[in-house]
Amino acid sequence: MPERKNDIDMPLSESRKISMERFGLSSESKDYNLYRILDLTRRYLNAKAAAFSIPVRGGSAILEFAGGNIQEHATASKGCTSTNSNREMTVLSGPSLAHWHKECPSISGLNLTGYVGTPIFSPDGAVKGVMSVFFEGDFRPPTADQVKALNDFGRLIEDSLILRSLSIRDPLTQMFNRRYLEDQADTEWRRALRLQVPLSFAMIDVDHFKLYNDTAGHQAGDDVLIALANVISKACQRAGDSACRYGGEEFAVILPMTSAEDAKALMAKISQEFKALSIIHPGLDKECVSFSCGVTTKTDAEEMDDSNVRSCFKEADIALYTAKECGRNKIVHYCNLVVS
Repeated sequence: MPERKNDIDMPLSESRKISMERFGLSSESKDYNLYRILDLTRRYLNAKAAAFSIPVRGGSAILEFAGGNIQEHATASKGCTSTNSNREMTVLSGPSLAHWHKECPSISGLNLTGYVGTPIFSPDGAVKGVMSVFFEGDFRPPTADQVKALNDFGRLIEDSLILRSLSIRDPLTQMFNRRYLEDQADTEWRRALRLQVPLSFAMIDVDHFKLYNDTAGHQAGDDVLIALANVISKACQRAGDSACRYGGEEFAVILPMTSAEDAKALMAKISQEFKALSIIHPGLDKECVSFSCGVTTKTDAEEMDDSNVRSCFKEADIALYTAKECGRNKIVHYCNLVVS
């Protein structure tokens, strides 16, 4: 399939916003829960500043900070690339700190004498980001009690992120939920207008799902939804891509910077990979379970001026309905309703 425009072409500030949105954080205002944790950390260690940052485009971007003169959009903490799964902290001072400080424009306003980075983990044990603490004046490596406190503050950040994730995720498939996707659609609509890039929407519905549930049972039906969710999520990994369980056996996908041709090609790839799982439908002479899909695309500001987010979902849904009417297991684009 044609290669979609990569997120590396985005300004770093846009990548940071997308990263925040994926954590359920607002890119328009301060997150006071994270801020309070960081400010407590800073005050406890008598540090100049504290920040939480995550990897972005090979570097890292600060999502929230307390104290100091730190540029949010710039490359931030060494801890994002140097922390590991053993929960070891990164402590810098002297020559190693001076070398790093020179290469980090985001903290150029600080006269640093010390740095401590604590890894932040996701529930599966992967390093999600780092809590960084910056020191000016007299610096000594953290004591055993301070290390324990830093770990405790780090776990508070992890708990906060987990709670946010639960609020925007579907409990069965672990995809984003419908409320998140509809909010994200408005955000991506504004971003597409601002960057003058195409924006595609897709609606996916499992074919003959009620019959599958009736013949195989609801647990087996849940397994089908989880399998499809995994295939969709794996295919939609670029910055800004958002996929959700829209309701029942229906899924919705937002594809920023994606043309109509590329959106259809991506949906075809997802269809092929889902069929390759060879999930047998017991109610259809042992055919493999498939899905139907409707797609719509807005290519420029003029098209977007004549439409809105809600109408895009409606267009994708009309295309999906057409795919069902044409025999299912089809991908239809609203712009011409040509069956692929």
